[in-house]
Amino acid sequence: MATTVALNSYRKRSANVEELITMPFRDFFTPKHQSGPDYVAPTDAITTTKVTGSIRIHTSENKSYMKEQSLYTCLKNTVDKYPKHIALAALKNGKWCKWTYANYWEEICTAAKGFMKLGLLPFHGVGILGFNSPEWFISHLAAIFAGGLSAGIYTTNSTEACHHVLTDCEANLVVVENEAQLNKILPIRSKLRNLKAIIQYSGKPEHPDVYSWEELMAIGRSLDDKHLDMRIKSLAINHCCVIIYTSGTTGNPKGVMLNHDNMQYFVYNLVTKLWPMNMGKEVFCTYLPLSHIAALASDLYAPIILAGAVYFATPDALKGKLVDLLCDVEPTVMLGVPRVWEKITDKIKEAHDSMTPRKKDLFVWAQKQALAYHLQKNEGNTQKSFGYRLASKLVFSKLKKKLGFHKTKVLLSGGAPLAIEVLKYFLSLDLVINEAYGLSETTGPVFSNTVYNYRIGSVGKLSVMIEGKIDNPDDTGNGEILLRGRPIFMGYLNMEAGTNDVVTKDGWFHTGDIGNLDKDKFLFITGRIKEILITSGGENVAPVPIEDALKNLIPVMSNCMLLGDKRKFLALLVTLKTDINLDTLIPTDVLTPAAQKWCKERGADATTVTEILKAGPDSRVLKGIQDGIDVYNNSLAISNAQKIQKFVILPRDFSLPGDELGPTLKLKRPVVTKKYENYIKDLYSGAE
Repeated sequence: MATTVALNSYRKRSANVEELITMPFRDFFTPKHQSGPDYVAPTDAITTTKVTGSIRIHTSENKSYMKEQSLYTCLKNTVDKYPKHIALAALKNGKWCKWTYANYWEEICTAAKGFMKLGLLPFHGVGILGFNSPEWFISHLAAIFAGGLSAGIYTTNSTEACHHVLTDCEANLVVVENEAQLNKILPIRSKLRNLKAIIQYSGKPEHPDVYSWEELMAIGRSLDDKHLDMRIKSLAINHCCVIIYTSGTTGNPKGVMLNHDNMQYFVYNLVTKLWPMNMGKEVFCTYLPLSHIAALASDLYAPIILAGAVYFATPDALKGKLVDLLCDVEPTVMLGVPRVWEKITDKIKEAHDSMTPRKKDLFVWAQKQALAYHLQKNEGNTQKSFGYRLASKLVFSKLKKKLGFHKTKVLLSGGAPLAIEVLKYFLSLDLVINEAYGLSETTGPVFSNTVYNYRIGSVGKLSVMIEGKIDNPDDTGNGEILLRGRPIFMGYLNMEAGTNDVVTKDGWFHTGDIGNLDKDKFLFITGRIKEILITSGGENVAPVPIEDALKNLIPVMSNCMLLGDKRKFLALLVTLKTDINLDTLIPTDVLTPAAQKWCKERGADATTVTEILKAGPDSRVLKGIQDGIDVYNNSLAISNAQKIQKFVILPRDFSLPGDELGPTLKLKRPVVTKKYENYIKDLYSGAE
């Protein structure tokens, strides 16, 4: 029966494809101009919330950094100069299948024509729902070439969240990875009034009216190039082409509208002014969600500017396979979010614990040499001691090879603050993580440390392409970070009030983040306005620095969340480090080997969280956690109001499937607050 259904579906799809291939193409779009693709639509608007709108290109800084051009032209320039260079590489049956830039270009144009024939209209969305793949890249650029809008969707999104994105951007098409993602779209298909087709790029679709990737390309090849040329000539670089949906940690995702100029100008300056890059020689590894601006800019657009090669991780990369991939690919550029660096740190520490005493002593000695060198370098002294040079040869050259970092020039961290302790640990391994700061609304990082110019604990200096200032600084120099320049977004799609709330009439974008600048203009982030806890006594408390400090002081702690808004005192929700089910990514009940060791050192033989909690909880574990909190309270808390008075251990760690963490592994505080409200009530019961 199943075979008959699948065969009938295939016959129906085949008939649809044949009809599309033979049908004369009529484009109902009449372009307002034919001066593209590098045309600048005339306007004086600073913001817009309509997909058909345009904004004035901000030109207060030196225009010599990058001329105004479309993403189409950016890629075409690279293809013309480096047609035989490797652009993409993906594992197929255990072997690397590679695309040259000429192949890449041809498939983008073919997919763009396929999109047009399937019904993509200008200024309408193409939703892309799947793990990183060549088809993801090709779909993104094909949508833009055809005059549409690329809208990445997080693979962790629910059906309801997908509906919000696809409705908001008036999507004509959805590109899904597989049946699991397709099943999020099928229940809402009838509600999506603009949707005309669904394409599945991995596996053979068995549902009628869902096109395979091969069928899309066949449809595209049937359309004459002149139709795509007309769409390309109607492009304007200050029109929207990409919509980045925020991860929705505090509510419905907002559609951040970005245009050609935002994307190409930002990335060009990033890779040519901040980091030491070489044309045609850089290797990238992509594994973080492309629906996030950091990965999109670093993994898709930076390689286009540099004629770099992008290697695609398999979906199990974050299930313990990432280092294997890095060793195989040997990237020169590596982007990670704090949780990735923390996981690598834990793995190295576990390996260190299993070393022989002699090797352990050598490793610790080498770490001291590297940390001392980088700390003095941070103060301007670049002299390399004999001990550091010896440690580099004996220890770090081998370690970097085992991690896949021996050719890496840039280690970049973004998406959330990186704990200073993690940063210093990597410095002790002779690895410099360049922490950066930016948002979707700034087209990615606009402050960044570099290999040659960094300051520990900061997010670096402001890029040459943008203006920044601290608004209304207090006595400590802290205030809201404001930014203005060409990378600033166009506006929030269909949200005029929300846009006006954050962008002033003279173009200053209110980030909502709080920070200060030191005497050398390095930026230090101290909190986010929406996350600031205001105690009942009126004290403002930024939770992230405190949470990071506690995780460093208490090694058994995986995650924690500070409480205290409108309360008399601060309290803490605590989760313990446990193994992860690699198939589901759900935390198990079993403590990690490092966590079990920590417990044993304190006299507790527990191997699971349940064993700790059923004891009421275990007083020895509670004391170990309290000891770490006491160190914070007595040495790091800057006032009595910032001291933690109570904590509770939760039965399970935070995770993506549990919805406590967003797609970029940021803590979703409102979700945690609601999910564990009974625990919170108990913490404050009778105390207020």
